[in-house]
Amino acid sequence: MNQVKFGAELISRVMDHLCSQLDGCEGAGLSVWPDGKLIRALGVAVELDAEQLTSGAGPLVEASRDERQVSGEVGGMHVVAVPGSWGDSGPVVLTVYLSHAPQVADLKAIEEIEPLIATAAAVVEFCAGEVMRADQMVRMVQHRRYIEQAKGLVMGARPCAPGEAFELLVRASQHANVKLRDVATALVLVVGGTLEDSPEEAAEPPAAALEVARGLWNALRV
Repeated sequence: MNQVKFGAELISRVMDHLCSQLDGCEGAGLSVWPDGKLIRALGVAVELDAEQLTSGAGPLVEASRDERQVSGEVGGMHVVAVPGSWGDSGPVVLTVYLSHAPQVADLKAIEEIEPLIATAAAVVEFCAGEVMRADQMVRMVQHRRYIEQAKGLVMGARPCAPGEAFELLVRASQHANVKLRDVATALVLVVGGTLEDSPEEAAEPPAAALEVARGLWNALRV
């Protein structure tokens, strides 16, 4: 089995598993941006992802554009749209449709499984030579590392579960309309004073993200 076929099979199996782990999950989809190519869709995602792709509006489109997690409603369903990789060409976006408003447990389950789905999608696209390049895959890993480090900082400052720490970062990102990856990187920089990567590899986050990170860290230490 070649890498592309293996990646596609892995995507299907993991998405099936994700849906089975979430109570009230009515479907899930995965698309590659900026062209909005649908890689895989289950249940109501077949129709509702296509609807958003056609109209150019909705949580899926917002998540791909702003590269941050977005929650909303589409077709009477609650949806969580999560950008899963951050290359120069755009993210891979996972959508999960629920019959109820997403709870912390739902977000935690999505957070735990989404990285595997995104990585499989990156392998498919990289091997197909279409979207992801080697340097983009490296940056994807770097961004994920900073998000994990930021979660650890939140958990250390305010004892909570990983899912709750991630949700706090998401809320800060959404409230300020700043990319989640930038908020996470800024928080690591604000607290640690430096980033692990060399100056050539690690670009300083934008001023808006640094402001959010400082405000968040000050609030956590109260």
